[in-house]
Amino acid sequence: MFMTSKQSLQVIQQSLVLLLTVPFLSLSGCNSASTTSQSPSTTVSPASTASNEGKAGRFALIMNGPPTDKSWNQKAYEAAQALKAKGVDIVVSESISPADVERVLRQYAEAGYSPIVAHSFNYGDAVFKVAKEFPNINFAWAGGINKTGVNVADYDQPFYQGAYLVGLIGGKLSKTGKLGALYGFDIPVCHSMGEAMLAGAKTVRPDATLTDAAVGNWDDVAKAKEAALSQAETGVDFWIGCGQGPTLGQIEAAKTKGGFVTGYVGDMSSIDPKVVASNLVWNMEPLFTKMIEDTRSKQFTNQFYKMGVAEGVVGVEIPSAFKDKLTPEQLKSIEDTRTKIASGELKVPFVPK
Repeated sequence: MFMTSKQSLQVIQQSLVLLLTVPFLSLSGCNSASTTSQSPSTTVSPASTASNEGKAGRFALIMNGPPTDKSWNQKAYEAAQALKAKGVDIVVSESISPADVERVLRQYAEAGYSPIVAHSFNYGDAVFKVAKEFPNINFAWAGGINKTGVNVADYDQPFYQGAYLVGLIGGKLSKTGKLGALYGFDIPVCHSMGEAMLAGAKTVRPDATLTDAAVGNWDDVAKAKEAALSQAETGVDFWIGCGQGPTLGQIEAAKTKGGFVTGYVGDMSSIDPKVVASNLVWNMEPLFTKMIEDTRSKQFTNQFYKMGVAEGVVGVEIPSAFKDKLTPEQLKSIEDTRTKIASGELKVPFVPK
């Protein structure tokens, strides 16, 4: 099994960062006394299920990694923090292994939290199993494959929409026109990212090509670096990654061979400001908010949440170090394209395999 697997963004002139998405809520910091963070061994004191089952405003988040990864887990944690600031009762468990997630799911369900978000593809089997035991509690998992249940929602990761914008950037920054993509696994969420990046790049550089590969692991940075180095030998000098491990491996390869990398669903530019030329970002607050609203209104049944560029959930940002590498006309073209995607005027191709 594996994980696939949100920041208010707007174009800010004379800013350190060019924001290419619709406004995101600014979410910073990963340590807040207002949020309860549960360790893998921590137990949750059960509340009265008779009074709490199915109620909104008590939100639980389970993550497979730490809230400081500048990527998948941190964006989810920041979204939960934003909800907490708005008065939602939040609990968070971090670094929970798939083997242990059933226990945590049950503890939160017994305590009356609903919805409970299991933020990993790896958690899918456990979610569907525990959901049958607690029919009055709502659960969600990061499947991205439209697998739902009466009280289980799935949420899409339409990163391909942002990847199209990344392609516009890559088509301008790449010296060779050869783009690379590495996926933790070659699943639809990931494969569509590489194909969308290529489609975007071809609009500014018709001779652009794509070399992609699946690493077979979400966390193996060394293996991903080897794969990226092999791609670099063929001329690849601009990458996009699906998963933290693949992206970190690309960054290491770019340090060695030269080239540029896209941060994965978070701002990874601080890892190497000279290499990370763009960031695909994921603002999950609107998504979590919708889950809470649907729980309150009893509209949660069989939901497959699909929120992307139009909803301000998926976007792209360019770090200040790379802003000057693109002309004002190119920057305007990227923003205009984002606007067309958001309005529906431009439909980004979804190529799952």
